[in-house]
Amino acid sequence: MPKKTLAGTRVAITGGTYGIGKEAALAFLAAGAEVAIGDPDPGKVRAITAQLNRIHGADVVGLPVDVTDSGRFAEFLEHAERRLGGLDVVVNAADVGPAGTFLTESQDESDRQIDCNLRAVITGSRLAGIRFVEQGHGHIVNIGSAIGVTASLGAAVYSATKHAVVGLGTALHRGLAEEGVIVSTIAPGYAPDPEAVADAIVDCVEHQRAGLVVVPPTGWFRTAVPDPVQLRHTMRRMLGMV
Repeated sequence: MPKKTLAGTRVAITGGTYGIGKEAALAFLAAGAEVAIGDPDPGKVRAITAQLNRIHGADVVGLPVDVTDSGRFAEFLEHAERRLGGLDVVVNAADVGPAGTFLTESQDESDRQIDCNLRAVITGSRLAGIRFVEQGHGHIVNIGSAIGVTASLGAAVYSATKHAVVGLGTALHRGLAEEGVIVSTIAPGYAPDPEAVADAIVDCVEHQRAGLVVVPPTGWFRTAVPDPVQLRHTMRRMLGMV
């Protein structure tokens, strides 16, 4: 049986009904944390919450949230905090993938990526940061990408949003550390294994790892030096591009 290394830790996860967000919820529950997940589809929230509860015998909190609406995002965190009795960790895992190449992708499709992958991460980081500075501790985890360090010709807008998330995380890591707030940016490699990414997220919280954490396709992860030139070199080497 895994050790309950995060017993008593209260975690709110956006995008918690699919992909990395759902796997992160499972990993946090396995580590003993108390978890609230959010998704814009109430039916999906109910179904996945029930599934998580069956798997772990836990009392997972499932809440609707539209991360692109700052007011609803704030309500999600307020309700999660009330239901869990506080908040220690916020994971911004909601994500919209590329819909095509830069020239074929519609403006609406590009806007959805920008709204969910970047604006919502800024909103979630700010809402969590204000709350965590006031209480004197807390951990923000944002999901970047390997193509947020290198780039992908076939996913230009998606790459742009993830580049911005990496830059945001670097600035917040440096700016909020003195306030007692830890900021981690997880950068999964190409075709990432959601379970490996979830393990990296939980490892960051367990060991209070801040900064950019690279998760190549092998699942092995490491904390990277937050220097743009070094990051690009590191990513290219780790992903077999040099």
